[in-house]
Amino acid sequence: MDIFPFLENISPWWWVAFGIGLGALEMATMSFFLIWPGLAALGVALLLGMAPALSGNAQITVFAIGSIALTFAGRSLLHRYGDGDGADGKLNSRANLMIGRHAKVLDFAGPEGNVTIDGIRWRARWPAGVTTKSGETVKVTGAEGMTLLIG
Repeated sequence: MDIFPFLENISPWWWVAFGIGLGALEMATMSFFLIWPGLAALGVALLLGMAPALSGNAQITVFAIGSIALTFAGRSLLHRYGDGDGADGKLNSRANLMIGRHAKVLDFAGPEGNVTIDGIRWRARWPAGVTTKSGETVKVTGAEGMTLLIG
């Protein structure tokens, strides 16, 4: 019994259009989820082009299994390789955004002191043995919490 009789004589181009539509939705939502069913739809189009007598049930089954398999494989690859150490390490950390910037020393006592960047006062820590004076310009080399590390 064929549950999807309307897919009996469908052109593979409908599956291509569906896959491209899912890809366009993926670009609009940037969820990195719809790309996998979109690729599965393109796979069904390729299979339907090679076997035009494929039943509607078989097309939906191949699409569903392909979507699930590609989603798990894609998520696994993304988790394993990802996009490296991109901007997400700095996304919600204002202190990390200051790395590489130059700061003006306000006061300095021992290994800690205060600096200013763009008029905002920051707590700062210098490496052992480093000395500086008020008014000098220093470079921020790292951050620990909301404390800037000066190099």
